[in-house]
Amino acid sequence: LVSFIYLNCFQVSIYGAELSSEACRDLGFSSNLLCSSCDLLSQFSLNQLDPLCRNCCQEEAQSETRKLYPGAILEVCG
Repeated sequence: LVSFIYLNCFQVSIYGAELSSEACRDLGFSSNLLCSSCDLLSQFSLNQLDPLCRNCCQEEAQSETRKLYPGAILEVCG
């Protein structure tokens, strides 16, 4: 219970501030945390961690020219 109260106080004091990689690691977030992972917190009733997660995550690179397909068929005509 004490750590939960401490986490909530810490969360309020850093809300909206970008955190250092050391601070994020101390909070338990990995250095390669993707922001899409923060979207999953609500599925586990961890909404209170969302602001911290958003301050520690990295945006995924979006490439519009790159498309992934589940498979391909190569036909050779001769």
